[in-house]
This record gives sequence, structure tokens and C-alpha cells, in this order.
Amino acid sequence: MNVSLKVGVIITNETNDQVLLIKEKYKKKDGPLWNVVKGSYGDNGDESIFDAAIRESQEEVSVKVKLTHALGVYVSKESDRAKIQFNFLAKIVEGEPKVAPMDEQESRDEYIQEVKWFTKEEISNLSQEEFISDRIYELIQEWIAGKKFPLEVYAQVAL
Repeated sequence: MNVSLKVGVIITNETNDQVLLIKEKYKKKDGPLWNVVKGSYGDNGDESIFDAAIRESQEEVSVKVKLTHALGVYVSKESDRAKIQFNFLAKIVEGEPKVAPMDEQESRDEYIQEVKWFTKEEISNLSQEEFISDRIYELIQEWIAGKKFPLEVYAQVAL
């Protein structure tokens, strides 16, 4: 079985109770759709899942974040493929969100076209089809519902 490990990051602005989403073109979809910051874990040296979440935030929306909570682990399986995604809640500690330059994106096989802050009310008006996947839609719904866990529920340990 082919297993890929991912990290997902919901970046929030606690002052305005908003979430930052990216609008991204995904190969399997017709047009750009809303997504959270997310990416691969395990293909960038000895970084931890925490480091991967922080790195992905820097790469995709040009901000330095502090992880504040865990948001659970999603496991998806399809025939001989499985995807495990560790999800985090984070806040910006440095920088303003912006789309990374296209040459940098292309080197990472990304196609992010827009970054935008949404209130819970605004995001509730989006349909499930406007999100890049059912997994991301569910993650956003859990954020709206206020689900979160202590960051310590995840531990990176040696084999």
C-alpha cells in the first residue's frame, strides 16, 4: 500500500475570528477551489510534523506561524493508497499572508491563486463543492464548531 503523510494548517486571526484560506488549482479538478495550507511530511530531511506545518505556512502564504492546537488526524483510503493528514491550528507571528511567486510554486507543484480571510459566517455560505476536497470541508466545519485539542496529543518520537 502506498501511504502518504500530510500536514494541514488552519491559520486564524483570533482578533476577528477569521480563517485564512487559499484558492488553489488542483490537477484533478476543473477550476481553483478553496483549501487550507497543507503539504507533505517526510520528504524534507529530519523535520518533525510540527516543523512541516510551520514550513508549509511559510512556503504557501509567506508567513511565520506558531502552532496553537491539534485538530485531529484524518485518514483516507482508496484502493491501494492511503493518506494520513495531521491537522493543526495556528496563528501568524510574523508577516502578511500573500501568494508565493509562481516560479517558487511551480518548483513545488503548487498553483495557489489567492489568499483570503473568511469569517465563520462567510465560510458557512460556501458550498462543499467550493472546497478542494471533502476532507478540507470537514476540517473547516470542525473549526467552525470550535473543535480543538492540546498540541501535546501529537508527539514526534524516535523509532
